[in-house]
Amino acid sequence: MNRRIIIIILALAAVCGGTKAQWKQGEVPPSSRRGSIPPTEIDTAEVTVYYAFNADDIKDENTYIDLGWLQVGKQYAKYASYFMAHSDSTYKAVLIKSGAAEGFPMQKNGGKYPSYWSEYQYDEIFIKDGQLTEYAIMPMNLDRECCQYTEPVPKQQWTLKDEQQTIHGYRCQKAVCHWRGRDYVAWFTSEIPIQRGPWKFGGLPGLIVKISDAKKEYNFELVRLEQTPRPIMQWNFSRFKKVKRLDMLKLQKKINVNWLTVLYGGKVTSLEGNTFPDHPYNPMELE
Repeated sequence: MNRRIIIIILALAAVCGGTKAQWKQGEVPPSSRRGSIPPTEIDTAEVTVYYAFNADDIKDENTYIDLGWLQVGKQYAKYASYFMAHSDSTYKAVLIKSGAAEGFPMQKNGGKYPSYWSEYQYDEIFIKDGQLTEYAIMPMNLDRECCQYTEPVPKQQWTLKDEQQTIHGYRCQKAVCHWRGRDYVAWFTSEIPIQRGPWKFGGLPGLIVKISDAKKEYNFELVRLEQTPRPIMQWNFSRFKKVKRLDMLKLQKKINVNWLTVLYGGKVTSLEGNTFPDHPYNPMELE
C-alpha cells in the first residue's frame, strides 16, 4: 500500500469519526508532532485565566471546541490551548525519557472534536514588549508549512457602554468594537486589572470575562482564574518559516477547505475516482 493511499485512508477515518455540523472548520487530521526538542520555560505566570471556546454547556468541558488559557507573567503573556497542554506534557515526558522522538504520541486533546486539527487549538500566541507573535502548527503531514508572523499587539477600538452585569461573580461592563471584519460584544471587569483577554483580544480597562461576535459564531467565556505561579513554556519554533499574517490566514483557509488538496498540490480522488469535497470555512479574522 503506497503512502498516498495510506494518507487518504487516514483522512477518511478522520472524516468518518464524527460529525461537525455545528463547527465552522474543515475536517482535518490533527498535527503529527510539535518538534524534537522539549519546550523551555521562558517566564512565570502570575495569573492564569481559563476560557471555554464555543461551548455548548459552560459546565461541561466535553462540549467545548477548546479550553484556552491565558498566562500572564512579568515579561510574557501567552494564549494557547489547555487541552493541547496535556498532550504536550505527555510528549515532553517521551522526549526526556528517550532523548529524541520522531512523532507526537497522538493523544486525544479533549473537547467536542478531539480528533481534528483547528488553528484555534493548535496555534500559540505570545505577547512581549508590545509585539504579538503567532506560531501556526499545521496538521498531519504538513510540517513543512508550519509558520509564524509578528505584528504590533492588535488594538481593538472599543466603545464602552453603560450596561453592566455580574458574570461568574465579577461585576462586568459591556464594550463593543468592529475588528477584522466582525462586530464584537465584550464584558470586562475592572476588579481584575489585567488589560487582556482570550486569543488576540485586549485593551480594555480590566480583564475580558466574556466576548462573542455579533452573530454568535465565535465566543469565549471565563471558567476559572488561578493566581498560583506556574511556568510559561515555549516549544522550539526556530524551524517555523516567517510569513505575513494574511498569507498565513490564506494557507489556513486552504487547509480547512480541503487538506488533501494542500498536501498533494491539487485535487485528490478516491480509489473509486470520486473527488474529496471541499468543506465550509468561516474564520474569526475575515480581513
